[in-house]
Amino acid sequence: MNDEPLDLRTLAIELTAIAESGLAYSQDQFDIWRFQRIAALAHRLIVREDLGSFSPAAALTAGYATPKVDVRAGIFDEHGRILLVHEVADGRWSLPGGWCDVLEAPRAAIEREVKEEAGLTVNATHLAAVIDRERWPHVPKYDRHIYKLFFICEPETTLDPAFTSSETLAVGWFEVEELPELSIGRVLPEQIHLLYAHWRKPGPAYVD
Repeated sequence: MNDEPLDLRTLAIELTAIAESGLAYSQDQFDIWRFQRIAALAHRLIVREDLGSFSPAAALTAGYATPKVDVRAGIFDEHGRILLVHEVADGRWSLPGGWCDVLEAPRAAIEREVKEEAGLTVNATHLAAVIDRERWPHVPKYDRHIYKLFFICEPETTLDPAFTSSETLAVGWFEVEELPELSIGRVLPEQIHLLYAHWRKPGPAYVD
């Protein structure tokens, strides 16, 4: 998220999202009370400032369930090799990417993720695919429904091959037909081939 000043409505939305996420994962009774309190304060802010409709009951039960959004970047060099990052979490390789944050645009999310995970500044030029994770053989299965947005991104800086981060052990370019062991919870070979075909011949985005 950026540090730009927030209007009161945006602040209330973000506080509600924090409360919903906290209540979804917290087990400690005191943490649960704290997140309930955050939701209640967001409610009071909305009502007091007449900023729109707000359901405190929904905020206190993690709200209306919708798919989470995961963004992934297809970045290719002049030889058609794809950029992958070596994940700390499982020791395998993946496309740079991750969750969209609340109030963050998808384009901004993928550009941020690439910067954080690969140290590369990119421009997300167009959407290549909208994938329903449930329809693809990803493992493990998650306890939530996920949509995956794949963007073609153009690098605006030069890759530092020595770059690492708290999430990634290494970065590198790979031939599409000679991929390393992939983190198949995050990306599948078929999806990389889909991105490669879209990069070579741009057209309408693939949609499940």
